Amino acid sequence: MKSNKYNSKFLSKYNLQDPVCMYKWTWSTIRLMEGSTNSCHRVKSDKLTPENYENFHNTPTKLLHRKTMQKGQWPGDGCEYCRDIELAGGHSDRMDLNSSNQLDWLAPKELEEKSNAIKLTPRLVEVYFNNLCNLNCIYCSGEYSTVWEAEEKKFNLRHPLEFKQMEEGRKQYPEMLKQHWKWMEKNAKHIVQYRILGGEPFFQPEFEQNIDFFENNPCPDTNFIIFSNLKVENKRMRKLLDKVVNLQKTGKIKNFEIVCSLDCWGPQQEYIRTGLDMKKWEQNFLTILNEYDSISILIHGTIISLTMQTLPDLCKKVAEWNKIRRVKHSLSFASGRPGMDVGVFPKGFFDKQFKRSIKNHSDPRTIRFLQGFWKKVNAQPYEPKKVKSLKTTLDNIDKRRSTDWKKLWRWLDQYEV
Repeated sequence: MKSNKYNSKFLSKYNLQDPVCMYKWTWSTIRLMEGSTNSCHRVKSDKLTPENYENFHNTPTKLLHRKTMQKGQWPGDGCEYCRDIELAGGHSDRMDLNSSNQLDWLAPKELEEKSNAIKLTPRLVEVYFNNLCNLNCIYCSGEYSTVWEAEEKKFNLRHPLEFKQMEEGRKQYPEMLKQHWKWMEKNAKHIVQYRILGGEPFFQPEFEQNIDFFENNPCPDTNFIIFSNLKVENKRMRKLLDKVVNLQKTGKIKNFEIVCSLDCWGPQQEYIRTGLDMKKWEQNFLTILNEYDSISILIHGTIISLTMQTLPDLCKKVAEWNKIRRVKHSLSFASGRPGMDVGVFPKGFFDKQFKRSIKNHSDPRTIRFLQGFWKKVNAQPYEPKKVKSLKTTLDNIDKRRSTDWKKLWRWLDQYEV
């Protein structure tokens, strides 16, 4: 199965072929409380324990995927996400990283000696410490939000065994955390991107622990990144950011970036990210934009059918903020809630919203991704049963949270399945 053409610096330099993916070679995500690891958010996870933590980047599944890709085959287990975007003529995450200018510092060191090496040292490490979070995003779940977990328990939304597994993960967490810091002490200087997700980092004590780690273990070549919903008191945010800026000034990290999570704009976003106050979000964002110019900013959003209505408004905002200084913008499809998928509606249903988003944006890279997403959405089959299930899901959310989705998405309320 051939992918559409693109300039892959990674494949050319190391004499590799499509569909080899640099993410598989250089990136590992670790979920400490859950006890799992993978090399992309879209793919199958491997079980991770304190006993095998040291080898999180070279699990049997990751090694098998690398071997399969070297043979010119897609390995499955979630890689269909990029495969389908490419088959629709779009620009995938895989293609984007393979063709990026980050090759020299992201490629694993083992490739310099042996281009077909599969046992590698990670250069990009991403960590979910636990699920402590202060939002209740409708496409999320208890694995990533304590607010969601409380709702799931209150309304019996999960099987009791799943709750038991989460509690077992909490019991194992202190030892997993201990192994993580042990690994970091040995290997942190080799990491070029170190990312913290959650939960919500500003809400978690582990964020401060990471700041203290870099204070005591300087990593001058490491880019330190956190993903935040920006629901934090402005005073507390400033206090923590001042500490991070000091790490930059003293050369103990190379750079710091905040990935500000936001999917669309207005009251629709407050419903989707239940618990979010858009005015406070914007206040915190503008504080970073205008007062912390050494901190890089990226806005990352999740695309579901409910975000499409005001995604163009967010794109316009991003273009305005870019007049002040560089604000990157990335997007991805939600994977955990199939009924919320943009592509379950008829072909062309969201053409107007995609056109407006592209017109309002100013960044060629984001526009290229939007064009690819648009092609993929229109290549999907219409699934009226999932549209119907979306309405049911929203009705159930309203009953539990005393909200009213029909006021915000009249087009969906009036849509006949």
